[in-house]
Amino acid sequence: MYREIKCFVLNLIFSLVLAGILTIHGQAITATEAARALLLTVGGGIFIGIATAGAAIAIAGRASDHLISSTLTTIAAYGSFLLAEHFHFSGVLATVAAGLLTGNLTILRDREDTRVSQRGREFVLALWEFIAFIANSLIFLLIGLTVAGIPFDRFGGVAFVIVIALVLLGRALGVYPLCLLFVRSRWAIPVSDQHVLWWGGLRGALGLALSLSLPPSLPFRNEILIATFGVVAFSVILQGLTMPPLLRRASKS
Repeated sequence: MYREIKCFVLNLIFSLVLAGILTIHGQAITATEAARALLLTVGGGIFIGIATAGAAIAIAGRASDHLISSTLTTIAAYGSFLLAEHFHFSGVLATVAAGLLTGNLTILRDREDTRVSQRGREFVLALWEFIAFIANSLIFLLIGLTVAGIPFDRFGGVAFVIVIALVLLGRALGVYPLCLLFVRSRWAIPVSDQHVLWWGGLRGALGLALSLSLPPSLPFRNEILIATFGVVAFSVILQGLTMPPLLRRASKS
């Protein structure tokens, strides 16, 4: 559930920023017009996602056929994206909203009154786990093919260091001050665990997918792709390889 909410929030922020950039770029518009465009892009995507998922849940009924359940979740995911993009809304937010609603009301709800059978839930979870694996692999392949055609020298090594440092700083500002608020409560987190939370903010498929979704006409798109690739490479290689010893050290302290 935490991952789904995190994905939804990140996509919401991304859609807000992107819609604002595309709206004001090269145009003289008022703040009201910009707010209206942002509201339509974000709100429209969420509305279509909820509507699509609701329709899929209603059609599913109490079907015992696991193939029907998996087909309806697939239609809800990709159908909401295509429908939202057709109306120039946020397709990513539509899919995330559809997934949150479908998962929490049917697939992940372990109760007898759900509209999907136990066999259907198990099959759908296994299916989407496989789809997620394939999607992650394709995203890394696509970013590799895309970045391969962009000269890295236009970005510079110093810029890579600055971007990675800013990402680590942002993570630190999101971990340590929040933990400090609960230092005198029963929710206090040991300092060693705070270090794990900070260094363990691994980044991968989501950041790459968002950068790949940027429109080709967006200024500095290639630079954003290269910077994202650098941050993900640093995260996967350096942070990923150093996490086991950091966890062992934290467990002993």
